Amino acid sequence: MADISTYKELNEDEIIVMLDNNIQSSVGYLDGELSTERRRVLDYYNGKLPKAVKGKSRYISMDVYDAVSSMSASLLETFASGHRIAKFVPTGPDDIDQAEMCTNMVDYVCFRQNDLYDTMRQVIFDGLTARVGVCRVYWEQMQEVDRENFDQITEEELDVILSQDNVELEDSEVDEFGLISGTILVSRDASKVCIDPVAPEEFLIEPQAKKLHPDFINFCAIRVEKTLTELRQMGYPEEKLANIGPHDDVDMDTEPEVLARHELVGADRGYNSEGYQDQVRSVMCYEAYIHLDVDGSGEATLHRIFKAGNVILDIEEVNRLPFIHFAPIPMAHAFYGSNFAEKLIDTQNARTVLTRSILDHAAITNAPRYLVTKGGLTNPRELIDNRVGGLVNVTRPDAIAPMPQAPLNQFVFQTLKLLDDDAQDISGISRLSTGTNKDAVSKQNSFAMVERLANMSMQRQKIIARNFANQFLKPLFNEVYALIAEYEDAEKIIDVAGKFVAVDPVRFRERRDVTVELHLGYGEQDREAQKFLQLHQLFSQDPKISALYQGNNVYALMKDALEKQGIMNVED
Repeated sequence: MADISTYKELNEDEIIVMLDNNIQSSVGYLDGELSTERRRVLDYYNGKLPKAVKGKSRYISMDVYDAVSSMSASLLETFASGHRIAKFVPTGPDDIDQAEMCTNMVDYVCFRQNDLYDTMRQVIFDGLTARVGVCRVYWEQMQEVDRENFDQITEEELDVILSQDNVELEDSEVDEFGLISGTILVSRDASKVCIDPVAPEEFLIEPQAKKLHPDFINFCAIRVEKTLTELRQMGYPEEKLANIGPHDDVDMDTEPEVLARHELVGADRGYNSEGYQDQVRSVMCYEAYIHLDVDGSGEATLHRIFKAGNVILDIEEVNRLPFIHFAPIPMAHAFYGSNFAEKLIDTQNARTVLTRSILDHAAITNAPRYLVTKGGLTNPRELIDNRVGGLVNVTRPDAIAPMPQAPLNQFVFQTLKLLDDDAQDISGISRLSTGTNKDAVSKQNSFAMVERLANMSMQRQKIIARNFANQFLKPLFNEVYALIAEYEDAEKIIDVAGKFVAVDPVRFRERRDVTVELHLGYGEQDREAQKFLQLHQLFSQDPKISALYQGNNVYALMKDALEKQGIMNVED
């Protein structure tokens, strides 16, 4: 067993060496295979692949786009359709109001202070096309300063205004009557919980990571380019910023997936500040989370290290990671799951090739090549000029004959049907669930039968939706709750369904569990509401139950029924 007395404190140079070693060995730093896969998927999603042969049909099947778009639409409709998607569960009968307050506050932070819909949209897309979607949840200290004018007040009145801690005098002038006019700066604490999606190429994690949790990994980080101006605005001291020199690192502007994302608009090159101003010089910054024994105590703890170029700007001990991830097709004991979109590439290639062969055959059939007997045409240009009703003068009746064309393989259309079924099997997205099956929606098929078939065909979509709820939404809401409890210290008034509700973050200290409502399918929200209405009818008709089923119970049941149907202002 090692002697604790032999351990020593780490200096900044040693920390930088350890940090760089972890960065350079992490998945995503210069991982050509993963980055190439992501670019390939994006090219197929955008319809750039498979490439066409010059002179042949340029048709491209869009199987990857269809599958990703359909799955994204289903998940977004489930979790961002305007209903309350998550709520905190009370620990006892006396805790119902407190749990409701927590739900209102967290919902306010996620959807009002942040754009959770856009975050979910990007995380879902990244998960479907890049194996894993990641977002960052953190508390940001911010100050907002408002400029206010005052006119012709006395010196005593000005002293009263300036006695406030958040007020500062910017300029003033005194008129001939001794009255003062000018401008004051009023600062306001605008600190809040921030939820930001992380681009796939910006996230780094140790090889063979099992789970994004401090107990399961030793290193993860995000990297982003920031200008010196941005670093100054973040409050870092000038003496440290002055030491940031050239630092050889990966060029984010030339990352394959970054290029694939911007090639459609011709933006194949990033912004170059060379020869411009040093204030806008870009520096590669890493926000890393790594287990280190900095003080030589013998126990490594989780530290957050912010490194810009070759300089550590900040290092602090933390107790949790700020990242939430979503893997649509998770793999056991692995952080990265399987790539949903990549599984459709072979189907897109095959459907494209077969459809192109049909179109090319039709083009050749409508405009065939000809066999021409030498000297049989008076003017060869008449045959080349393929005008409708045009004349071709020949010197002999058998001077022109169409070149024999092989018939189209009779199994092409059967193969296309097999590929269509294969795409549905791989993606789990049926035409029933997208409403595009003409055979299901017909007069002889009842609505209930179509509804049952659609729900049966959406089982895999429901599993991915449950993965999103359990992997992403529940940890996200719990992390937002924890940050509010840790940093908020003032009562807030928020707007809930048109009513102003007071919430006290100080009362958030107790740990709470969050549940996510999952409804995916045709009319499932309405069916959930019908359950409550049936219970209301049952309770009202049974004499033994109706004695206990009083006004407050009726109100609570009807409130849940209305909220299931999206009516949130129940009191009105």
